[in-house]
Amino acid sequence: MEYHGLLPGWTALVLGVTILVIWLFYSQNNKKPYATIPVLSADRNEYLQNGRALLEHGKKFRSCFQVQTGTNFKIVVPNRFAAELKNHPDLSFNDAHARDSFTSYPGLQPFREILENDTFIQEVVRKKLTQSLGLITTALFEETQLTYRDIFGERLSSRVFLGLELCRNPDWLDITKNYTYSSFEAISELRSQHALARPIIHWFSKNCTQARHYYKRAQVLIQPVVDRRKAQMQASSSESEGSSKASDAIGWMVECARGRKIDYAAAQLSFSLAAIHLSSETMTMCLLQLCDMPELIEPLREDCRRVLDDSGWTKQALQDMRLLDSFMRECQRVRDLLASKDPRTSAHETSTDPFFLASMLRFARAPLTLSDGTVIPKGSTLMVMNDWAHSSEHFPNAETFDMRRFAKLRERPGEQNQHQFSTPSADQMGFGFGSVASHRDFYYNC
Repeated sequence: MEYHGLLPGWTALVLGVTILVIWLFYSQNNKKPYATIPVLSADRNEYLQNGRALLEHGKKFRSCFQVQTGTNFKIVVPNRFAAELKNHPDLSFNDAHARDSFTSYPGLQPFREILENDTFIQEVVRKKLTQSLGLITTALFEETQLTYRDIFGERLSSRVFLGLELCRNPDWLDITKNYTYSSFEAISELRSQHALARPIIHWFSKNCTQARHYYKRAQVLIQPVVDRRKAQMQASSSESEGSSKASDAIGWMVECARGRKIDYAAAQLSFSLAAIHLSSETMTMCLLQLCDMPELIEPLREDCRRVLDDSGWTKQALQDMRLLDSFMRECQRVRDLLASKDPRTSAHETSTDPFFLASMLRFARAPLTLSDGTVIPKGSTLMVMNDWAHSSEHFPNAETFDMRRFAKLRERPGEQNQHQFSTPSADQMGFGFGSVASHRDFYYNC
């Protein structure tokens, strides 16, 4: 009986704290529109269900506008500002994508790994993989012969990232393929839910549960390989310094870690999910175009045959296939006209991903002023329209597919190394634009 009078007080305290936590969470995740930027739509469902048309409608504004997306209000910046924003020191790629990809949720660690350890990932990509492209080209050719009728994307990317040890392992192929699908579906599903519901729903969501499942399976497979590589490196170092050179991403990561705490399974999955998605997307775009225009097949085949007869399967040979490169870049330019739905999205979020509609997703860490005087507020998220690719002002006869378009541009004096498929530009931001665009460039090369 002596505690009877205390229960209402404790109940009130718990209830009060709960209400406070909910209010704080809600206030942080239910941001209002930014006062200085015109609002095109404050209905998140309009963006989720018809984002492509919505952003097209936003072109009526002379400058920036904002829309309510699945996660927050985003400022949409016209394409003409891409060059001045691409490397702005107050715009963060990592902060923007962490907020949109729910990287703090279990099962989505690969997205967190590539953002939180971005300097590590860049070192693996720029210093290790780029220097090894000549070594792995033959291996990729061999793997292509074995897999082009099977599971093209996951086996090829796994050959680069894991080497022969795991690239043909059926368990790993199952993990890397299904994690790619389930993780993107999980993010899409979470975006469609209210911010208050996400911390609860993700525990019961089928896609989130599967993402956690495949991530745990990846840890079981990857860690023993990492342990063996570390032992091999130590043994090699003790025998003769620099006597061996790693030729896959596990070895490169071990070499680059230098005492840093790295989630190797998450890093491997982050490599794989990006490479699989981009390679599959690229292959799909190209095959659709060839089905639509079969007369292009023989000129492309002849271009490849000519180069291979001269150089064989080498890194230089791939660079010399200028007609093929031009064809692929033209496919990328018109893909938004061909694709009716992003393969990463589900019924929750059709054709709304900034990768298709816009590019350069960034978080403003400080206020910044555009050249037309528009002020982007601190704490806002922005994305840049990627519509110049379909503009006849920038590409004559933009509605017409011309596989030689970029090969001809490269014939102009001083532009022989420009207009390549893996080279981002303000008028074609398929791989992003700015300092982080090299990540997409890397994934394409894989």
